[in-house]
Amino acid sequence: MTAYIISRVAIHDKKSMTGYMASAPDSVHAHGGKYVVRTGDITVLEGEAPYERVVVIEFPDKDHALAWYNSEEYRNLRDVRWRAADAQIICVPGEEPGQS
Repeated sequence: MTAYIISRVAIHDKKSMTGYMASAPDSVHAHGGKYVVRTGDITVLEGEAPYERVVVIEFPDKDHALAWYNSEEYRNLRDVRWRAADAQIICVPGEEPGQS
């Protein structure tokens, strides 16, 4: 079953995050992931959105998603992101065919 990594990010060091955003796709693709959403164009419909970027990455399954997040190649990038931004990141399963 597909799995999604969903990130909401508040950036406080744009220069470092620019490098992170340029390098992260290679690590995502190496683990079978593909970007579904990668934007700063956020329209708040309810509640508050104290972040400026939303990213959704689709993986073939949860094992691939977690393998990417915990991988050596992403670990270095994750350390950059930890210094450059505050984020909320979750992993959720996709819908199975026939679910509603």
